[in-house]
Amino acid sequence: MTDDSRSDEADRDKRLFTATGGILAQVQYEPTSDQELATAIVQAIADQAGTETGTYRGSPLHDYIDVDAIETLLFGTQPDQSIGPASQNVTFRYSGVFVTVRADGVIQLSETDSNRVKKD
Repeated sequence: MTDDSRSDEADRDKRLFTATGGILAQVQYEPTSDQELATAIVQAIADQAGTETGTYRGSPLHDYIDVDAIETLLFGTQPDQSIGPASQNVTFRYSGVFVTVRADGVIQLSETDSNRVKKD
């Protein structure tokens, strides 16, 4: 007999950080460009919401996640140190969507349960 309580708990924790809905938007971020990752994320969210970045009223991204740590983890400390095609990713909830940043530079915005439209 095995104790599955830890695996059930781990599965539940994993679901907290897994996009549950469809992809709302997807953009390509280039780590070697002059654009900062935080700017690319906020721009993608503003575009998806139909607002301009300058008028976007969300809380500062750095209040939710350490963007510098994401860049180091996924893209390395030097240009072109990425570990390759999406073998790692980071997902977090920000401004009502799940944001996934992949090691290949793709930023995906996905629905959360709270922003999914219910169909009757």
